[in-house]
Amino acid sequence: MLYALKRLTLGVCLIVLAAAVLLVADWGRRTSSMRPVPRVALFQFASRPALDDTSNGILESLRRNGFAHGSSVEITRYNAQGDFPTANSIARGIEEGGFDLVITVSTPALQAMAAANKRGRVKHVFATVTDPMGAGVGINSPTDHPAHLCGIGTFQPVREIIRLAKSIKPDLKTIGEVWCPSEQCSEACTKLARDECAKLGIKLVEAHADNTNEVLQAAQSLASRGVQAIWIGGDNTVEAAAVSVIKAAREADIPVFSNGPTIVTDGALFALGADYYNVGQTAGDLAARILKGADPAKVRIENVVPRQLAINEKALSGLRENWTFPAEVRRQAAVVYDSKGALVKKPDNLATGNPITRKWRLYYIQYAEENTAEAVHEGLFDELKKLDVVEGRDFVRKEGSAQRDMATLINLLDDAQSNADVIFLVSTPTLQTALKRIKTIPMVFSNVGAPLAAGVGKSFTDHAPNVTGVCVVSDFEGQMKVVKQVLPNARTIGTLFTPSEVNSVVYKDGLEEAAKKAGYTLIASPVTSSADVADAALALMERRPDVICQISDNTVNPGFAALMKAARQSKVPVFSFVSKQVVSEGAVLARCRDYEQAGRDAARMLNEVMRGKDTRDMPIQMVSRTVLVINTKNAEAFGVRIPEEVIKSADQVVDN
Repeated sequence: MLYALKRLTLGVCLIVLAAAVLLVADWGRRTSSMRPVPRVALFQFASRPALDDTSNGILESLRRNGFAHGSSVEITRYNAQGDFPTANSIARGIEEGGFDLVITVSTPALQAMAAANKRGRVKHVFATVTDPMGAGVGINSPTDHPAHLCGIGTFQPVREIIRLAKSIKPDLKTIGEVWCPSEQCSEACTKLARDECAKLGIKLVEAHADNTNEVLQAAQSLASRGVQAIWIGGDNTVEAAAVSVIKAAREADIPVFSNGPTIVTDGALFALGADYYNVGQTAGDLAARILKGADPAKVRIENVVPRQLAINEKALSGLRENWTFPAEVRRQAAVVYDSKGALVKKPDNLATGNPITRKWRLYYIQYAEENTAEAVHEGLFDELKKLDVVEGRDFVRKEGSAQRDMATLINLLDDAQSNADVIFLVSTPTLQTALKRIKTIPMVFSNVGAPLAAGVGKSFTDHAPNVTGVCVVSDFEGQMKVVKQVLPNARTIGTLFTPSEVNSVVYKDGLEEAAKKAGYTLIASPVTSSADVADAALALMERRPDVICQISDNTVNPGFAALMKAARQSKVPVFSFVSKQVVSEGAVLARCRDYEQAGRDAARMLNEVMRGKDTRDMPIQMVSRTVLVINTKNAEAFGVRIPEEVIKSADQVVDN
């Protein structure tokens, strides 16, 4: 019996051992087949052409190296939209998020990620960084850097562009520069510029801007000091507000030149800098090597600057001094805009690196015909021309307006289902309805204030796969600052809103939050239709607000005249978020998004889609420009005195 029990025990042990061996062998096979794909975070600091081009190049390179999103790699995109606290928060989330690799684009993104990732839990590749050694992230030399951190530097050709400016304008004696002191990359460029200007006998006149809202005033101060031109170096803050620098320069009849080649499309005279799409491809190749097992500690950090010269002959007109492009400069330029603003020479990899290979059927759908939609329309199709996307050759267009009728909107979207390769959507109701009906056709939107509330997704990077676009949510905090400057004794703010419109509710809540933060009380009155605006406005005036800050509302905008009538009778000044309401409809001022620019920003995204970019890889962007418009006659009519410093900071002053 004992002998039999021993034999049974031994048999069981052998069976268990054999099963264990088989299990281990099978586990190796199963984990090999079940092992999750690598998780990669692509983190850029802001939405601007240089950083967007870098990210596009990175994604294209990863695909070329066998890392396609959704199959062999999972890529999550993050964008801090130029906000440093947001960048730090994103970096902490990535460090704790179980990613295998993070790729950062720009110096601020590198710095935020490096600070959060000091323990090296995530391998880190960086790109579009001016001075890696000076970024304060532990990089002491090309070979002496943290073991988990590597990448490529892209030091803008600062000396070369100043020499180029001198060759174009031999009697050049003064150059102005706006720069942000808190950006290490900008400081590095400025130090080189000081040295090179001193060598060439040029005086560099500097002005500081701590944020994009201060750029215009800083540029205007340079113009008032008599500089002959303004230079934009490697500064994220100033590049994001390049149009403000160009505005100030145009007012003074002086040119702008830059180290960002894409800025010529905004009106700069010339630019010499890196081809950032190419930079992105180089960084993507490096990231692919890391994903395949290369050790970041053994990577030498190199300076990669594939140079690109862009010139804009249209910007020569109206200058107070004579500037001309020598024939050699024109020959060397990779990008040339002629005297009419037409693109006559371009690099092969313009925008996304891919040609447009077919004629796209573009369906343009808007909810209503109003001034903001008209501005988007103008910016969209003008910018497509600048990007060399030609109607008739690259796309055919069909347009439709729902005229505020939901049944008509549904019919338009159903028609687009059968007759469009790409759909362009204008307004929040249009987007909200399209999301419910169209799941596969790529869609780009603009003039949308509340894309997340409309159901586009969880965040600007985690959105429906066939949709991307430009958000124009109003600058409520900026408006509160203007109220405080112009009406220091104001305590209550009024507005009308439409409870049935998701964008209107989001705007009302955003204004209320900003007002409360600034110490104001918001009085909000609901409206149900445009015909009800007059009664709602009278009811609002009975509650005696000190100022009306009227949100942009699809229902209120058409009835704005009725609001103005009630405001005049009650002598309550009206501040707006729509420029036309100031220029021609009676409001005192507007702190407003540039809706034409919103069309241009969306055109660049539509261009990428037509060149083969997948909308799932394209984060939603904020409109890149906000303006202050003032009407001095309207201010007088309400007895409002606009301080001189506010007048000077305005992008447009009218006196109709």
